[in-house]
Amino acid sequence: MTKKPTMSDIAVACGVSQATVSLVLNNAPGTRISSATRDAVMTKAAEIGYTTVHRRPDRRPVIAMIINDVTSSPHVAGLIDGVTESANERGLLVSVMPTGGDSDAEQAVLDHLAAMPIAGVIYARLITQQINIPPGLLNVPTVLLNCYTGDRSIPSVVPGDLVAGQTSALLLIKAGHRRVGYIGGEDTIEAARERIKGYRRALMMHDIALDPAIVFKGGWTIRGGYDAFKSIMMVPDPPTAICCFSDRTAMGVYAAAAELGLKIPEDISVVGFDNETYTADMVPPLTTMELPHSEMGRYAAEHLADLLASPRKTSRNFQVKIECELIERQSVKVLDRSGLLPVA
Repeated sequence: MTKKPTMSDIAVACGVSQATVSLVLNNAPGTRISSATRDAVMTKAAEIGYTTVHRRPDRRPVIAMIINDVTSSPHVAGLIDGVTESANERGLLVSVMPTGGDSDAEQAVLDHLAAMPIAGVIYARLITQQINIPPGLLNVPTVLLNCYTGDRSIPSVVPGDLVAGQTSALLLIKAGHRRVGYIGGEDTIEAARERIKGYRRALMMHDIALDPAIVFKGGWTIRGGYDAFKSIMMVPDPPTAICCFSDRTAMGVYAAAAELGLKIPEDISVVGFDNETYTADMVPPLTTMELPHSEMGRYAAEHLADLLASPRKTSRNFQVKIECELIERQSVKVLDRSGLLPVA
């Protein structure tokens, strides 16, 4: 009995991946596949007698987005929206598979995917972190979203937290503040480590000495921001401005400032981080940094689509950092702009 031709046969003969063959034969819109590759696939399909019996003309290749958490933060919506919007533009469908941070659930997802015709995977984390890639993904086209491997062996995209920390501090320095305090997160959080590095770099750029007395770690909650600000303002020469690890930290600063009889921004300027939905309604509206979750998701899907379209293309794996956007509102007072270097 003659063996029925398969997409794998076409892929081997043309030197491309099965995913590429699927994209061509399904005429998926928005994919970057060269005309030469398309012609080669179609020619080989006709040559070996491959048919698409019972195949729906609108069927699209599916990619899986595995993410550890979809409930604890509104930021996850940006990651998912970015992935799905970009994938749809490239003619790909997305199956979002949350694992709840449970290793057994993740293994069940990987076992399920192994039995399915998945074109590729976006492996995501809600909080930026270094990971060990699951062995089940080593032979599957994969892009890491908001996480990365230590050896950078898998393409990844993360936020530019260091530059964002620098930008928020430079905004205050540009406004004339020379005593800029910092309330950061715990050292166990990578974003906290990166943002305080940026804060320190901004001080160095303007020859401002780092004063540990106005730097507080572990204040990523509302209560943490409240307690940290109370402590910082007890020093003999208190700051005129504060960089906060998160908008929740900034909320704590607002509450503590009110108790101390300080007005924002007249007496103390504040910059937050995250651009939570409530920050525009704070009194005064909070200046903050916005994490680029949607842009990161779009990049991950675009890069995965490129990997599927050109599987034989050789390129080094790398990590891309997406810049965070500064959202300027009314919580920063300009003291003096004279004699300062331009903000980079």
